[in-house]
Amino acid sequence: MRSSPRLLLVLMITGCGGGGDGTVSRPSIGTNKDNVCDQIAKVACYDMYLCCSEGEIERKLGVSDPRTGDQCIEDITKMCVRRLASEEASLAANRVRFDSGTMDGCLKALLAPEHTCATVEMTLPWTMACMTSAWVGTVPVGSQCFYTYECAGPGSAYCAPNQTCTALPTDGMPCSPQFGCAKGFYCSGGTCRTQLGAGSMCSSSVQCMMGLFCDLTMPMPTCQALKGPGEACTGPQSCQSGQCLPGTCMGTGQTCYTAMNCGGHCANSNLFCTTDAQCGSGHCSITTTRTCFSQTDCLTGDGTCVFPVMCIPGMCVGDVVCSSMEITVDYCTGAVAALPLP
Repeated sequence: MRSSPRLLLVLMITGCGGGGDGTVSRPSIGTNKDNVCDQIAKVACYDMYLCCSEGEIERKLGVSDPRTGDQCIEDITKMCVRRLASEEASLAANRVRFDSGTMDGCLKALLAPEHTCATVEMTLPWTMACMTSAWVGTVPVGSQCFYTYECAGPGSAYCAPNQTCTALPTDGMPCSPQFGCAKGFYCSGGTCRTQLGAGSMCSSSVQCMMGLFCDLTMPMPTCQALKGPGEACTGPQSCQSGQCLPGTCMGTGQTCYTAMNCGGHCANSNLFCTTDAQCGSGHCSITTTRTCFSQTDCLTGDGTCVFPVMCIPGMCVGDVVCSSMEITVDYCTGAVAALPLP
């Protein structure tokens, strides 16, 4: 977004919101297409001067000397203007519109609470608020574009090499790994398929709708709902939190999620085995003095081969459940790194 007389006037009237003594006042969020970089800079610098050390601020700004709050906002604003040059061009050409509500919600979520630099939460507070771009494409399918974000209908079209907004393929249409399929579909063997609902047979979680995973531990794998905290799980991919607390393979220190993760072991040791014969030789049941290693070693009249030491199948023991996700929300590095810049 190039500097304009209007933007410079806004900055002159409102001030930078910072202090010459290395402080930044808490900003009030109210973005529009002309002041978005100033607003982003104020949030970034407020968080940094509230929560970061001087060295961290200097590294983020790429300087070797201390900077005042005003200088921080000036620096971040310049970075933002350069990085939003393509969005500014798209706005000027009416290929996108700016959604101030989306940007406001994101910046408010990134703004550190007063007197708080880090908290422990279930999810990052800005994850949902910043997942949607504030630059909304307005170019319909079939019209000229320069960037995919200019195409109307996020997730349904892309800017093709011929600079034309092109609809992403849907069920039964050819697809490529580079562009994929429209939202709600997945690319399989070069053809788009509709994502599957709960209970549908699957071979990969990418085949399942959002909020589902493919449970490959079932005899006939199907799409299942992600598990909540405290529910039994078969691995991290099956939990809403992405964390499954493992069990332990019985008789060993090996961690596991299911018995399939555990190898069998001999009853008298921790030696790995798949058959009883691997735990020692046996003897024929009738002619007990005859040694055997398989049933064919016992001739007619000698009985069957009996193994004194059995191979115990692997068993996963313990409370294998989904954990509740607890993460540290760091407003110094985390929020600044998540600023809504391209």
